[in-house]
Amino acid sequence: MRSTKQLINENNEKRKLLNAENELLYEDFSLYIRTDLRVAEHESEELLMDLLDHLLEGQEDGKTATNLFGSHPRKYADELIAGLPHEKKRNVIPYVFSLVFNLLGWFSLIYGMVNLVLLKFTKVDETISLGNSIVLLTVIMIVTAFGVFVIFKLIRSTLFVNKKQRRRAFWKAGFFGAGSFALIMFLTRIMPDFGPEVNFEWWVYLVIGAVLVIISKLVRSITT
Repeated sequence: MRSTKQLINENNEKRKLLNAENELLYEDFSLYIRTDLRVAEHESEELLMDLLDHLLEGQEDGKTATNLFGSHPRKYADELIAGLPHEKKRNVIPYVFSLVFNLLGWFSLIYGMVNLVLLKFTKVDETISLGNSIVLLTVIMIVTAFGVFVIFKLIRSTLFVNKKQRRRAFWKAGFFGAGSFALIMFLTRIMPDFGPEVNFEWWVYLVIGAVLVIISKLVRSITT
């Protein structure tokens, strides 16, 4: 049996054979199915491979995407998803946490590199209070986890629709991102320092970031 990674790689190669119109529609199908957290990743990739083969066969016979999937591709995609086995649902919590750890890891890596550069030009306060840092970290993790579901839902709403509806969804995503950032910045400003203070040099952030990215990849490999 082919692994999930093998299916994805094979899918990426075979989709190059699609014409422009079919490729656009298939991209919508791919995103719509892959961002449905209710389905197992391996089963969804098998479904996408079958869908791609069906589309390529129809293309060779001169059939259009509408001939194959009808005039309501979203409804067709929902029917395909409903046909997937329910006993193999994706383990959502580890999947979401892998995304959260990955985001926090890259944030820590970038923050450490920025501090390293700034130290060459100015003095950087490397003292942090553990109390409010833990609170802020918790808020960031909650907002990020919630954001995964919101962004996936918004992405799905942009598929199989016209450009005007897509722009509306992109605006919603922008407002959500700006609002989340504003909330975190607001808490950073109003929250008083409490708890023990520690010194975190730039390299500590790099180490923490690398560890978080590695953990995210390990969790991701377990859930696939």
